[in-house]
Amino acid sequence: MYSIYAAFPYIALMLSLALAPLLLPQFWHRFEKYILGAIAAWSLGIVLEAEGWTQSLQTLSHMMTDEYLAFMAIIFALFSVAGGIHIQFNLSDNLKNNLLILLFGAVLANFIGTTGASMVLIRPFLHLNHSRPYKTHLGVFFIFIVANIGGSLTPLGDPPLFLGYLSGVNFTWTIYHGWLPVIIMLAFCLSIFTIIDRLKNKHHVSQRNNIGISVEGYINIALMVCVVILTLVAPLFGSWQNLIRNLGYVAIGITSLMLTPKHIHKEQHFNFEPFKEVARVFFVIFLSLIPISAMLKMGADGPFQALFNFAHLNGQPIDSRYFWLSGSLSAFLDNAPTYLLFFKMAGGDAQILMNQLPSTLLAISLGSVYMGAITYIGNAPNFMVRSIAKQSGVEMPSFVP
Repeated sequence: MYSIYAAFPYIALMLSLALAPLLLPQFWHRFEKYILGAIAAWSLGIVLEAEGWTQSLQTLSHMMTDEYLAFMAIIFALFSVAGGIHIQFNLSDNLKNNLLILLFGAVLANFIGTTGASMVLIRPFLHLNHSRPYKTHLGVFFIFIVANIGGSLTPLGDPPLFLGYLSGVNFTWTIYHGWLPVIIMLAFCLSIFTIIDRLKNKHHVSQRNNIGISVEGYINIALMVCVVILTLVAPLFGSWQNLIRNLGYVAIGITSLMLTPKHIHKEQHFNFEPFKEVARVFFVIFLSLIPISAMLKMGADGPFQALFNFAHLNGQPIDSRYFWLSGSLSAFLDNAPTYLLFFKMAGGDAQILMNQLPSTLLAISLGSVYMGAITYIGNAPNFMVRSIAKQSGVEMPSFVP
């Protein structure tokens, strides 16, 4: 039996990820692996004590095969494929072209992920606008639109939605239920971007001509189509779907690495350090979530009684509170584990959530994805965009975009 103290490793992990890189960057860079290892050992000890060896082995096996490895397989495929696409914008640096690029990035994020779209577009986007007098809004709204909101329609778009997909949410469910909120949010963000750009750059006259867009790495575009097709057809294989899907993702990623010309990887500054960091962090996240998942299944009679009472009325979820709770935690922790946390708190049964509580599932999905843009620690691409923007000479806010 788990007690509330079993949640401490998860809390320690989230606080470490949120605060240590900002407050103690050198210490975190040097001891990150040791800290993650200690939290992992702490979590494992709690699981073994609460469940015993036999049940623990079953629980850990389920976590590894059905959650962690499946999650890392798609991350590997998207990371490899996106790193093999190189785009250059030989265009005029005017407002119209910037709006079109941001809108294109939002669409692209649903197919190669917010991280992939950010990797592909941020450098050419900033290079296109290097002569504009005011540029801070470029990085900020790129984070809002491409690195977060744009990926909210498919499981390929953002890690929280893929975790939902692995938990049984249909691939097209978010498209069907979330298309209108996405249009509203994109229209709002692009409108504010337009107002700021016209106020700050009203005297700027572009010295560039619209020559065209050059794209390298077409093989990776074909491979991205393969990722989408594989994700859609995998459920047809029944009990074999997880194995076939995961092996397929790995095969696509390896194919991309083998066929992508080396100069494209050099242009993209491609390396596996970000992937390794994600692999380490999410292993500990999934491990530390095991006790929390077990306690959430106990409902209002479990250790999280106060949280349940706040988010429910007469046993039914309050959608607005699920939205703000999942969004607030996503902003200051990480949106993927936050989504999974509230998904499980709402019952964890995808069929019930999709068919009987669709507004609750949508509240969790949109809250986790949208509000991951509020801070740099809310979603993985945010820090990357900020770092690249600063390297390109673009001033960026310190913590909140």
